[in-house]
Amino acid sequence: MIPVQLTLEGIYSYQERQKIDFESLTEAGLFGIFGSVGSGKSSILEAISFALYGETERLNARDRRTYNMMNLKSNRSYIEFDFINSENKKYRATREFKRNSKNFEDVKTPSVTFYEWKNENWIPLDHSNAEQIVGLSYANFKRTIIIPQGQFKEFLELGAAERTNMMKEIFGLQRFDLQNNVSLINAKNRSELDQLEGQLKGFDEVNEEQISSKKESLKLEQQKFEDILKSFRETEKLYSKLKSLKEDFETLHEKKAHFEKLTEQKENLDLLETKTELYDRLSRI
Repeated sequence: MIPVQLTLEGIYSYQERQKIDFESLTEAGLFGIFGSVGSGKSSILEAISFALYGETERLNARDRRTYNMMNLKSNRSYIEFDFINSENKKYRATREFKRNSKNFEDVKTPSVTFYEWKNENWIPLDHSNAEQIVGLSYANFKRTIIIPQGQFKEFLELGAAERTNMMKEIFGLQRFDLQNNVSLINAKNRSELDQLEGQLKGFDEVNEEQISSKKESLKLEQQKFEDILKSFRETEKLYSKLKSLKEDFETLHEKKAHFEKLTEQKENLDLLETKTELYDRLSRI
C-alpha cells in the first residue's frame, strides 16, 4: 500500500482541517515523520489505521474510542485517506463521526465509505472491507505497517504458524503452497490405482490354455452366427416373396369383385340397348 494523501479534521490535536500530501514524500522512497512528544505523529498513523479498519492500537471500542479521538473543541471528526494498493489501483477511505448536540460525551457511530478512482471520478464501493482492497488483515497490518512501541519483540517472536500465515498473506504466497493440491491429486491417483488393481485381480488365473480354449469357442460361436445369419437371410427372402404374393392375391380378389360388379352392369346395359334399338325402329316406322 502506498499512501497518497491524508485529510484530518477534529482528530486529537488536529482541530482544523489538515492535509498531508504523501506523494512528495514517497517519491524519495524513504521518509520520516518527526516532532516533539504530543505533536501528533502517532495520530497520523492511527488515523490511517482507523480510516481503513475502524480499529486503533491505543484505543478500542470499550475505551469510547470515537469520544477520545475527537478534539474537545470539535463537534465533528473527519478522516479521508487516499492510497494505492498492490494492484496499482487508487482508493479512498473516509470515516466521519459527530458529537450529539444534546450530550457532549455522546459521539455517534462513525459512517464509513470507500471509493475507487475511475474515469477521473471517485466511485463509491458497495463495501468497506479494507482487507479485500489492501490484502492485509488488521492484525498483519499492525505488524507490518504500524509496530507500536515495545511490541517489536512480539513481532519477531511470532510462532511458526502465525509467521507463515502472515508472510503468505503479505506476499501472496498461497499460490506457491502446493501441499494440499498435491495431496488431493495423490489421493485421487491412489484411489484409481486401487480400483484398477482390483479389476486386474479377476485375471490372475488366466493362462495360455484358457485363452486358446476361449479362441476355439469364439470360432465355433462365430460359425454358428454365420449359419444363423445365412438362414435368417433366406427366411427373409421367402418372407418377402410370401408378402408380395399375399398382396397380389388381395389385389386379384379385389379385381374379381370389381369384375363381377361390372358383369352385372353389362347385362342391364345389353337389355337397355335392345330396348333402345326396338324403340328406334318403331319410331322410324
